[in-house]
Amino acid sequence: MASLPTLSIAVLADRSGVDVETLKTYERLGLLSRPRRADGLRLYPPEEVERVILADSALGLGFSLAAVRQLLGAGRRGRLGCDDVYAIAERHLADVRRRRADLERIERLLQPLVETCPREGLAGRCNIIGALSHRRKVGDTARN
Repeated sequence: MASLPTLSIAVLADRSGVDVETLKTYERLGLLSRPRRADGLRLYPPEEVERVILADSALGLGFSLAAVRQLLGAGRRGRLGCDDVYAIAERHLADVRRRRADLERIERLLQPLVETCPREGLAGRCNIIGALSHRRKVGDTARN
């Protein structure tokens, strides 16, 4: 059973370490419970502190909003097991590894262009523009 909403947004911000504007954004995104309103204050249950910290940590690790919602729902509804949470985290880790590999490939392709650029003359004669303008050269290399 949920506790009575007793934390103002300022107290929630202080206890969670997340600023008030971010909390309002999380509320708009549906990551926070709808607060009860009393005398112009937003009032949250004490357990919302833990949810805010979880959401903020997961977003900080690059989890998508959908994944954060699933993680928040796992604790609230009790329908998901640790294996479900593991699957969400495992998918995210695989995505991070794919993105890292893409960035490493881009770095391998871009680094020699930047290193060999003379940084003088007109852009039309720039080796970077030349390389990027010839799909065959860049495309062949990009797929390696």
